[in-house]
Amino acid sequence: WGSFFAVKQTDLKGILAFSTVSQLGLIMSLLGASALAFHGNGATDTIKYAAFAAIFHLINHATFKGSLFMIAGIVDHETGTRDIRKLGGLMSIMPLSFTVAAIGSLSMAGLPPFNGFLSKEMFLTAMLALQNFEFFGFDTWGALFPIVAWIASIFTFVYSFYFVFRTFTGKYKPEKLPHKPHEAPIGMLISPMILAALVVTIFFIPNLVGDTFVKPAVQAIQPFLYDSPKDIDIHVAAWHGEITPELVMTFGIILLGVLLFVALPKWQGIYQKFPRALTLNNAYDKIMLGLDAGLNRVSRLYMTGSMRHYLLYMFSSIAAIVIGSLFVKNAFTVSFQDTSPIRPYEIILVVVLVIGTTITILAKSRLTAIIGLGAVGYTVALFFVIFNAPDLALTQLVIETISVALFLLAFYHLPKLGKREERMRFQLNRAIVSIAVGVMVTLLALSAHSQKLIPTISKYYEETVYSKAGGGNIVNVILVDYRGFDTLFEITVLGIAGMAILAMIKLRMNRKEKSHENK
Repeated sequence: WGSFFAVKQTDLKGILAFSTVSQLGLIMSLLGASALAFHGNGATDTIKYAAFAAIFHLINHATFKGSLFMIAGIVDHETGTRDIRKLGGLMSIMPLSFTVAAIGSLSMAGLPPFNGFLSKEMFLTAMLALQNFEFFGFDTWGALFPIVAWIASIFTFVYSFYFVFRTFTGKYKPEKLPHKPHEAPIGMLISPMILAALVVTIFFIPNLVGDTFVKPAVQAIQPFLYDSPKDIDIHVAAWHGEITPELVMTFGIILLGVLLFVALPKWQGIYQKFPRALTLNNAYDKIMLGLDAGLNRVSRLYMTGSMRHYLLYMFSSIAAIVIGSLFVKNAFTVSFQDTSPIRPYEIILVVVLVIGTTITILAKSRLTAIIGLGAVGYTVALFFVIFNAPDLALTQLVIETISVALFLLAFYHLPKLGKREERMRFQLNRAIVSIAVGVMVTLLALSAHSQKLIPTISKYYEETVYSKAGGGNIVNVILVDYRGFDTLFEITVLGIAGMAILAMIKLRMNRKEKSHENK
């Protein structure tokens, strides 16, 4: 796709940008070939060869593409335009720039004696190796890999020639140029010239580059195959002593590439007839617009502004994930071997808890709700007494008494319910979510109690509460010593919340006083 649409571009940097898409696609296809070989039949030769070719071409691409982008900037600076339709005939005016552009373009086309030829041959070798692989169903259409690679290489040849020869050869068009062109100063040319020199140099010393840079990189990304870069036995050569399939494919690329470039004015018009609806840019725009519209619809469905709805979504999701995970992973195991027998008065307390909770939820007056809430709190205190936790029971009684007293004292400042009283309606979805959350907590508690994979920390508290903490009451010692900072921060948070509430109350009272004064 990148090589095909590079020929359509009229901006020099546009040509190079689409060529970069094509070249990066080449590199990623090599890395993909290495991964497919690893996960397919584990062909070690293809795995290491494709990865080596990818890193090697990454270096080669950096050299020739860097020089070409600099040349595009030089042409723009000297002529005032990058529009290839206005350029031409600059070879005699800017000979050094033409030489650098020719070296970079011929390397990008995959011609010798430039480094792009070496990595392009390795690319074709890797694609040919994939045609006979038997994995993921590729055994029937694996030939598509070398075919697509060959077609893409043909268009790579075309856009490489298109870039250099349409810019520097042909008819000179001074009337279309904003500036009178001249050769760039040496300060601008030195950088692309260095890169162009590397393009030629790497062709003659590829194994030095491979041993120094490529093999360590391959060993780093494939440590499961090599203990050292020296274990990678790949030798890069321009000529292997015989006519290889890759070389035959290269001859075909050159032949068809030259024919297509010469006939470019006759077939380049197909780009104008190519429907924009079939371009990837249009497809991307449509997909993004569709995603935006779809996500807006989804957002409108659940962003209702109601806290009840948000809590419903949150608790239902948590319950579904936790309960589903317990059963999918077969993690729900309950054992009642270590549990004490259930006594009748415990059942009575549970019934009282349920009745108190129901009264609190369904109460139509604040006094009734507070009575139900107090009944729940005092019943919890009785549970602590039954299960031998007198300190917790005493704490619960004190807290519950203070809470009920505060609620009663606040009655004077609360508005009458009157017409604001909400009519309680039974809603099945809320009932289902509430029951699901209760089931989730019960399942987690039973599973945690039954699956004692590691020793509990309570054993440590029992053994060290007196010897290390110097206390006889384990609950008090845990709260004050073992988790003293937790208790401190909890008190701090409560204190901050209390001060914030006090500030809001004072602010509201001040506003009321000012409103009375204004009246």
